Amino acid sequence: METCKLLIRLLLLTMLIAAPSGAKTREWKTARVVNVTETSVSWELTGQKSTMHYTIETEDMVYFGDFSFRPGEHKNGRAPDIGGVAVTKIAIEGKHAYILDTYGKEVKLHIVKKMKRS
Repeated sequence: METCKLLIRLLLLTMLIAAPSGAKTREWKTARVVNVTETSVSWELTGQKSTMHYTIETEDMVYFGDFSFRPGEHKNGRAPDIGGVAVTKIAIEGKHAYILDTYGKEVKLHIVKKMKRS
């Protein structure tokens, strides 16, 4: 019985140690938000939905990303605080971009289009 408890404790300890090392860190690079626009759509059945469109430039790429939200919702009821012509950090992972807002909080954007800078 004592051996079983010891094995369980060792297993739990191993899992706790291994968990943080498996976390993925993002590869951040400097970016600049050069344009911000908003589109609002209202439907009778589903209500209002707003989408913020961001144009973000890095040293070698231009990304066009969207952030959608429903005004008034508790969690995402407003646009993120990402000002135009602001220098920030961006990390790209597949079809999503993570950008830091003015408070340093990560905001997940859906990449609509990307192109190399000329």
